[in-house]
Amino acid sequence: MPSRNRSTSPEHCSIAETRASRERLRADREAGLYDSPDDAAWFRDRYAALGRELAALEAEPQRAPGMVRRPTGETVADRWFGAPDVQARKEILIDFGVRVTLFPAIAPVRWVPGFLHGPEQSPTDTL
Repeated sequence: MPSRNRSTSPEHCSIAETRASRERLRADREAGLYDSPDDAAWFRDRYAALGRELAALEAEPQRAPGMVRRPTGETVADRWFGAPDVQARKEILIDFGVRVTLFPAIAPVRWVPGFLHGPEQSPTDTL
């Protein structure tokens, strides 16, 4: 089974990050950090580049922010056998929503969705 990586939508983050960079640069300029002629030239070039980058990002089709699943190029088995320790394997199980519930064999009969467990039933018998 191929493994997939979940991440936030990069377009939304990039626009916000670019706007934040421009705002920081503008605040630095207003604070007087780019007063020398060579600094002022650098500021104008950088500010213009950020403006072009922001315009290009805003021109792209917008998707709602959210989680995106992308193939990682490896299988779950690759991740499992490549995991360095038990904690890494636990995280793999959590990523896939695996939940394990253990009951002692002498416990009273319990109903768990899809399973009946207790002295009268084998824990692997399904309802």
